[in-house]
Amino acid sequence: MRLKQAMVAVTASAGLVFCTGGMAAAEKSVSTKLSNGVLTVIAEDGCVLGGNCKLFFPATQYKKTSGSKVSIQLALDTGNSLHKTEAMTISSGQTKSKSWGGMPKSKAKDCSVAGYMVATTGKYWTPNLKVC
Repeated sequence: MRLKQAMVAVTASAGLVFCTGGMAAAEKSVSTKLSNGVLTVIAEDGCVLGGNCKLFFPATQYKKTSGSKVSIQLALDTGNSLHKTEAMTISSGQTKSKSWGGMPKSKAKDCSVAGYMVATTGKYWTPNLKVC
């Protein structure tokens, strides 16, 4: 998308897209609402963050809204590999997140990733999020 001398903010179903002077900056996210919280996967395009269009910068987040304290592991599923945190505890009202750093878009099978969480209550996924 190219825009000249204009600033446009477009709300998309996957996130917010900002365009200025011909450059597009995108942070996309998808979430799964669970009975006691919300699991989200976020991806920022490397074209915007550092000019490296071969990378994306993902993060996984869980916001616990109710229920008792549980043990969780946040993860990112690229389709080719699964990246996990160490186990951590989370209580109602807390948010835990993990930034996975820059990853090559070529490592994301079908150009998409999913957030994943292993909790004492089960295993949970977000829908897939396109990263390229």
